[in-house]
Amino acid sequence: MRGQIEHIFAMMKSLGKFRFSVFVLVIAACFSFTSVAEARPPKWDYLVVPAALHNRNLERMLNEQGALGWELVALTRQDVAIFKRPKSKR
Repeated sequence: MRGQIEHIFAMMKSLGKFRFSVFVLVIAACFSFTSVAEARPPKWDYLVVPAALHNRNLERMLNEQGALGWELVALTRQDVAIFKRPKSKR
């Protein structure tokens, strides 16, 4: 491993400042594309709850669901609250 590191440093010294900068940018770009390609989109659990918008308990219900990790996604005109949270590993 140490020999490989020394080889990389020797190679970097021989490039010159401009070429070294380009080399570093290319390596950084390769690592950033690798991490993006390996990222997986999150999976979600959804919860649909009746929620009358004129109900005085609406705020309490929203706070209770938030405390359980649910994030409000939408309140519909049909008095329905839609929540989501990251899918739990079961």
